[in-house]
Amino acid sequence: MRHSRDAAHVRPSLETEIASAIQEGILDGEWQPGDRLVEMELAQKFGVSQGTIRGALKYLQADGLVEHRPRRGNFVIAVSEEDIRDISLMRDILESAAAQLATERITDAGRARLAEVVEEMRRASNNRQRRHLLELDLRFHRTVVEIAQSKLLQDMYKRLEGPALLFLLLADGFYEEPQTIVDLHEPLLAAICSGDSARAHELARRHTDQDAIRLTDPSANGPAV
Repeated sequence: MRHSRDAAHVRPSLETEIASAIQEGILDGEWQPGDRLVEMELAQKFGVSQGTIRGALKYLQADGLVEHRPRRGNFVIAVSEEDIRDISLMRDILESAAAQLATERITDAGRARLAEVVEEMRRASNNRQRRHLLELDLRFHRTVVEIAQSKLLQDMYKRLEGPALLFLLLADGFYEEPQTIVDLHEPLLAAICSGDSARAHELARRHTDQDAIRLTDPSANGPAV
């Protein structure tokens, strides 16, 4: 029985490790939006059981990055123009609300956490680590949501993270220089840390709106301002 408990304890960490590896593959383009994720193939690729793959895919389903279709299997979510507008709308609502709440509830520890993420973004930009920069972009907003200290907001944002990550991946092509992404977050960091709720609210939603316009309107050009 002790062995069974130990196995049960280890298994979730293995599943999350595999889930992270699959997510990285999606971000690297190994699996495209709409691609089917076949459990047997993934089990062979990662050298684990299909049960472990099934558990890993459930994590990605919870994050909204993978969808399960009855009798068909698991697929990387596909993002249509309508989806882009919906994701943008939900990011606007949740991220701007979180930024506004964070200005009221942030502590010195919270300021340090946000500053650390932005500093890591600078390093990723300098090293031209674009994929890591996208992950840090999402981590920044996730941290703001956590600082806002609203469980409902956190639960709602958790479901949005997978689609939001694909949204960021699609929008990345509009930023020739990765430093532009850092430049968009530094004023938001300053507004939240200084307690300027109105400016934090506005900045949190501005570049999401601009990205959505560019993704659905090919005639729109230039970085978000």
